[in-house]
Amino acid sequence: MRRKRQEHQLTLPGLTKRTRILAHGGDLTQGKRKTARPFDRKQALHVVLRSSKARGERSLLHPRHCNHVRALTKRLEERWGVTVYRYANAGNHLHLLVRARTRPAWQGFIRELSGGIAMLVTGARKGHGLPREMAGLSREKGSLRGKKGVAESAQRGFWDHLVFTRIVGYGRDFAGVARYVCTNLWEGLGVPVRKYLARGYRVLEISEEGAMLVTQRAGPQKSPV
Repeated sequence: MRRKRQEHQLTLPGLTKRTRILAHGGDLTQGKRKTARPFDRKQALHVVLRSSKARGERSLLHPRHCNHVRALTKRLEERWGVTVYRYANAGNHLHLLVRARTRPAWQGFIRELSGGIAMLVTGARKGHGLPREMAGLSREKGSLRGKKGVAESAQRGFWDHLVFTRIVGYGRDFAGVARYVCTNLWEGLGVPVRKYLARGYRVLEISEEGAMLVTQRAGPQKSPV
């Protein structure tokens, strides 16, 4: 089971056996001794926050939460002086491509973002745990409670694991992660981007602000972008 989770984590763009040293959190550090999170003030971070509890009325894309989650991100971006290059809400997880000038700024931003989203979605209050109906998810399908290898804090809290981050180098690596985050954004809105790519179509443009443009099928010598 652990091997399957790690293989899934390795599907993230730019995350390879060689670059794992630049990553922290998610499935990668589960069950391992705590280490310092890699950080470079001159580089961007690919950030993923995932929650198996964020479904139905607690989905981050639910009309009651979606705009509030985005507004909270914008407020914290300004408060902590963090630059958010890309943002994608996929319902049960968030993808961010960010840059923080200092480690304390990054820590303040992600601490308030993760805690603020959990309170928005669950109705929890500072200093209190999740509502009782969420704390008792052990009988529901997909619950984390009681699962082997899952930290107790993850069973109690809203997020499945520690926030995942990877240092992203500028250039091809940055462009690949930015494109991936935008793909998640559109798929969160119901546009099956990966299905188009699997059928041989090429996406000419996909951005947070604009629409995506799909052209004819790529020729046999061209791979999907």
